Amino acid sequence: MAGKHSSVTQQPSATSESGARGGAYVPQPDAMGSYPRKRRGGCLIAALVALLVAALAAGGVYFYLYPPRYDVTINGQTVTIDRDATIADVIEAGYAAPVAGNLLAIDGNVAVPGGGEPFAATVDGVPTTDANTKLAKDAVVEIANGADTMETFTVSEEVIPHGQREIDTSAGAYWAGSLHVYEKGQDGLNTTKVGDVSGVVIAEQTVAPVDSGYHIYTANVGEDKVIALTFDDGPWPETTDQILDILEANGARATFFTIGNQVQSYAAQVQREQALGCQTCTHTWDHASGSGQGVNITYMSAEEQIAEVQQGYDVLREVLGTEPAHILRAPGGNYYGDAIFNLEPYVDAEVGWDVDTEDWRRPGADAIYERIMSVQPGQVILMHDGGGDRSQTVEAVSRAVPELIAQGYQLVTINDLLAYGH
Repeated sequence: MAGKHSSVTQQPSATSESGARGGAYVPQPDAMGSYPRKRRGGCLIAALVALLVAALAAGGVYFYLYPPRYDVTINGQTVTIDRDATIADVIEAGYAAPVAGNLLAIDGNVAVPGGGEPFAATVDGVPTTDANTKLAKDAVVEIANGADTMETFTVSEEVIPHGQREIDTSAGAYWAGSLHVYEKGQDGLNTTKVGDVSGVVIAEQTVAPVDSGYHIYTANVGEDKVIALTFDDGPWPETTDQILDILEANGARATFFTIGNQVQSYAAQVQREQALGCQTCTHTWDHASGSGQGVNITYMSAEEQIAEVQQGYDVLREVLGTEPAHILRAPGGNYYGDAIFNLEPYVDAEVGWDVDTEDWRRPGADAIYERIMSVQPGQVILMHDGGGDRSQTVEAVSRAVPELIAQGYQLVTINDLLAYGH
């Protein structure tokens, strides 16, 4: 064994010089067992290049979306403007040359030439007078001459005291018109304007004074073909409903002056009057019975007169559920003397008539019809739906109402006539 020798072939070490020179570099751990890091210079350069490309792309997109200059159309011409240029800028650049409007005095004359709106414009169809309006890319702009404007002014007012109308309370004066209204009077008003720039002064009466007092008149309806049919002494069995049927069928309205002590018994008819747009007023509580002798409230004491009216209102309020119009027709048209002053706080208007059909006499349906058809615009026609046999009245009304409408008349209520004034 001792004579034998073993032989070991030595392989080149990985750390040998020949290995380092002749083969691939294999990193070796340091004394701490760590391997050296690879150099990353190439990665950093690539990242910087990528950032630069991204920045250039973003810049390109920004300048595409928000170019420093772009085209717009002004009065049909395409022009290039700076981004966010205003209407004032394009006018200053000469792309439009609007002429300013004038500042007008309050009398309509020119106070300051060129002192009005400097221009009128639309931007994409939207009107504007703001010179600082910015113009977006591809905007369509129309710029025209400015409008005239009115100067500001100072206003002062002066009250015109109303006067007292001379009152004729005689029985004969009643027939001067169908509407009898005691008006409390209304002050008028003078208005003065002074132009703040021109100094021009304009004074005018803006509200006419209305004298207090008792006015007797027929409604001044101008060219309007309006008339008022009125019916007294109802409500009444059958007749009231028959007349309401005619009005409803023709789309017409009327005014009913009711006897208060009959209203509860025929409440359905009164409620129907209201439902059809007719007007229901009082013809006193019991047609001035007692000291009024059934026809004349002027024979009654002031207390009795007031009770006749107030009780008439009360029952209508109860049946209709609303406050009735404070409008009265005095029995027999007897509304004169002290009765006017006694009832003034309770009656807004007393209503007479212009056309008396005298249907209460039962002269025949033809005679009643002819009298109805004699009416003129603004007038009040007197008829009766109660107080007796009114079949002739019903027949005449059934013929007259459609004929009046065919002639262009509008059949209205007393409130409608009162609204016209005198």
